[in-house]
Amino acid sequence: MIINGALPKLALLLILAVYGLFLARPLNLVTADLGRHIKNGELILSGHYEVLKTNYYSYTQSDFPVLNHHWLSGVIFYAVWKISGFVGLHLFFIFLSLAAFLIFFDIARKKTGVGLAAVMAIFIIPLLLERDEIRPEIFSYLFSGIFLWLMLKHREGRVQWQTLLILPIIEILWVNLHIYFFLGPVIMGVFMLEELIFKNSRAFKDLGILLPTVVLSTLINPHGFKGMLAPFSIFKNFGYRLAENQSVWFIEKILPNPNYLIFKIIFLILALSFVFVFLRNRRELNISYLLLAAGFSAAGWLAIRNFAIFGFFALPIAAGNWAAIFKLKPKTEYWLNRTVLTSLVLIILITVSGELNALYPRASEIKLGLEKGNDNALEFFKANNLAGPIFNNYDMGGYLIYGLYPQEKIFVDNRPEAYPADFFTEIYIPMQESKKIWDEQNNFYKLNAIIFSYRDYTPWGQTFFTRILTDPEWTAVFANKRVIILLKNNDANKDIIAKYGKSLSIKHQKNN
Repeated sequence: MIINGALPKLALLLILAVYGLFLARPLNLVTADLGRHIKNGELILSGHYEVLKTNYYSYTQSDFPVLNHHWLSGVIFYAVWKISGFVGLHLFFIFLSLAAFLIFFDIARKKTGVGLAAVMAIFIIPLLLERDEIRPEIFSYLFSGIFLWLMLKHREGRVQWQTLLILPIIEILWVNLHIYFFLGPVIMGVFMLEELIFKNSRAFKDLGILLPTVVLSTLINPHGFKGMLAPFSIFKNFGYRLAENQSVWFIEKILPNPNYLIFKIIFLILALSFVFVFLRNRRELNISYLLLAAGFSAAGWLAIRNFAIFGFFALPIAAGNWAAIFKLKPKTEYWLNRTVLTSLVLIILITVSGELNALYPRASEIKLGLEKGNDNALEFFKANNLAGPIFNNYDMGGYLIYGLYPQEKIFVDNRPEAYPADFFTEIYIPMQESKKIWDEQNNFYKLNAIIFSYRDYTPWGQTFFTRILTDPEWTAVFANKRVIILLKNNDANKDIIAKYGKSLSIKHQKNN
């Protein structure tokens, strides 16, 4: 009996272990935003508040106005990194991720039991891993879970409205941590609408008083009203097309990813759960769940960056629906728990052994902290006293900001909103596509170094990389498995070129 009672707890621990192991992958700064967030935090804490409102790091568009809506995330990331390094920051991220997951999972398992909730979670975790880099949005996942959990408790009459006063405080933090802060009022508004439909005057009054307070809390940010409206204005100046912002229908034709199929399956399961509830037990149809499912499903279809937030909400919503359709018998639940336990143990063993890499490339290595050799390019640049102006590709901006600022500013970084739209359409992309335009911009900016990620798979990036390797004006002096550095053939660089210059084929690059 003791063993039987322990099965749910063991299943919970194992599903957390599975998710945690998948998150324990070496950090890659080269094409991530993390480096810029760390540098933001460092500069803000040292009094350089210009990073809150200007591009700041770029020599091409240094004065371009940009709203730093996630500045507090940078401060937190920097503080944790300063105290405990990349290992500590990685552990911090895993902790927040597991905390967010646990909230949504707890809502699900209270409806269906741990076993069935764990089965659903196994299929949903790949969607969560679509956003497994250390990003400010981890706070949005956590706070969304808290908002949902408290709204459900309030609807059940298990918390008093006074307890909900924590929500404006959370919202003040949220608006300064990540641009998804609008989800807090949205979640509250959905539940408030449900209370109105079912004429629950007490609950409706509670939320009617609190919701305006939560909305007004979003004004407490360095940008005031502009910060409050940031989610609705961020795409006004978006000159660079990001893969993560593309729809499933568009991106699946270009970039293969098993998560597209997983998303469609989870979406179908979620949609069917509402159909069966309506047909078999429509009294249990949850209006708030229906509206949330519709909203997050649409968000997932329209932009693959929303796969994770869709997955988090799909877990408890699907669980709630299936619980309304049927109840598991104790004996069935017991054997389901045993089966789940066995499956989870196998997943952990396969993951630890590295054999899962054939099916899921993210499972190649279990490690905390920075990827081995990830900062070699930065060390080479600084050790040899190399100098800019630097031309870099879009993805590497945050990496160079982290490692080279204030010694060097960068050409571009991975924030489309931080540059005029025509900068991408008339300068950045054309100068990679056209040798003529490259020569013009090269002369204008007096470029001295190129730092490029040759895993830039954009058509213009591949065109540029192939051409620049054979350009007699430039010589490659450094290359590892992610980064290549080229220097202009001039007197200032002749000693470094003589020491490190080499001809590098594309094949050689890929093998390294």
